[in-house]
Amino acid sequence: MTGCFHIDADTPTGTCAVVVVDKNRTLCANLAAACKYDSKHMEENIDKVKNASLIYSTSFFITSNKEALKTLARTAHECGIPFAFNLSAVFLMQIELPTVLEVLEYADYVFANEDEADAFAKTQNIEGANRVEIAKALANFKKQNPDRPRVAIVT
Repeated sequence: MTGCFHIDADTPTGTCAVVVVDKNRTLCANLAAACKYDSKHMEENIDKVKNASLIYSTSFFITSNKEALKTLARTAHECGIPFAFNLSAVFLMQIELPTVLEVLEYADYVFANEDEADAFAKTQNIEGANRVEIAKALANFKKQNPDRPRVAIVT
């Protein structure tokens, strides 16, 4: 396996402080270079992506470069590569819902925690549903490749 990292020479690597107490956690992140993903890097490395057996991305990629994320999802679809997508955070469904839903259409596997699943349900007007029903709604959401059923995992 070979890594193909995008480096922004003018911006430091991001950092994150985490505090965990019992089951509660809080994070304070400085995303720094993570917010500066250049589409040119994707273009230069797309052939490596096309040889993948599985592609996984989080919705956090939206904050770095939503067009690159869409390219990644479309490339997976065009090449018949299973695409796994993590909803990542409630705030992304609040401020970037159209992009989340567009990319979700390409997902063969979708991951969400309970809060993200509830936020998805709210955006789809299925409030009050239990998590099993929400997982089914995620699995049955519009899909670009209906020949491969989507698997939804809610943690």
